[in-house]
Amino acid sequence: MIKYCVDTNIIVYTLQGLEPAIRFMKDNENIELIFSVIVEAELFSSSKLTKEDEHDLRIILELGDIIDINSQVALKAGKLRRLSKSHQNRTLKLPDALIAATAIEYEAVLTTCNEDDFAHMSNYGLTMYNPFKREV
Repeated sequence: MIKYCVDTNIIVYTLQGLEPAIRFMKDNENIELIFSVIVEAELFSSSKLTKEDEHDLRIILELGDIIDINSQVALKAGKLRRLSKSHQNRTLKLPDALIAATAIEYEAVLTTCNEDDFAHMSNYGLTMYNPFKREV
């Protein structure tokens, strides 16, 4: 069974009814899903959320485990940001670094549509999957 760490955009696209995201999220018989607590925070921070949206988000998040930030994830995120700045001359945002670090630490494939944000992390152990580019 493959483990996937789901990025915020995949959940947003699922709620918007985009077929590749929905198909990926429904295929939970063959995959294990994890969500960084950062993704949960990002999802619930929108001022446009309705009660129905909140309910739908809870249902989606119940498909997997929500992973808290621990010291190992925090240290890995710091290292990823440092490496990003020094080797790639790019700045990895702290929330993205924490999500990437969660994927790496828990040996999960990061599922995202924002490949450009994370592409330079492949040299540091991050693997990615974009359900909008390939079939699940």
